[in-house]
Amino acid sequence: MDVLRRKRAEKRNKRALMMNPYWKKEMAQLFSDVDKNRDGFLTIEEMINNTRPLKVHCNAPEYKMEALANAYKEFWGHVGLKPGRKVGKTQFLKGLSKLGREELDREAAGVPTLHSRVSHALFDIIDANNNNRLQKKEIAQWMAASGLNPDNADKMFQEADRSGKGYISRDELIEAEFCSFFHPEKCMTQLGVKVV
Repeated sequence: MDVLRRKRAEKRNKRALMMNPYWKKEMAQLFSDVDKNRDGFLTIEEMINNTRPLKVHCNAPEYKMEALANAYKEFWGHVGLKPGRKVGKTQFLKGLSKLGREELDREAAGVPTLHSRVSHALFDIIDANNNNRLQKKEIAQWMAASGLNPDNADKMFQEADRSGKGYISRDELIEAEFCSFFHPEKCMTQLGVKVV
């Protein structure tokens, strides 16, 4: 019975991303945050330029930045962001919702997701001391580079380090990032937010 319930929930999640008001609001905010020139369109170049502060805040070498840019091109290309092409907010949300369904299918099949490639590249950048563990200081630097308040690093750290071992592993970052993009209800429940 639990397997049947889980499969039904997965099916609802796949259909519901674009219909989920929380997801839609968060992804619309992402669009607005990256649309620095406020022209109502995004390009892959804007998405990649948005990662440039990581180079300074996380002291990332160029080869790591290039790996992230390549992962971005693949991931965001499936949303419709291709070199020289502008995408409006509605098209962005529809493309990301479609990609989300595909990513959930890959996850369910045990196949690596496109998003995991982005998260691996991101982890490599955040992990400034290359010990394969993210410390609070590294999370704060990442948050500062992302335009977030680094004072909230403790909260984010606790949310991702659910086992309480004092660091965030690669798998925990990948899971937390995937959850925030494609499992909004699961993510909200893990954060203690009641889903109605």
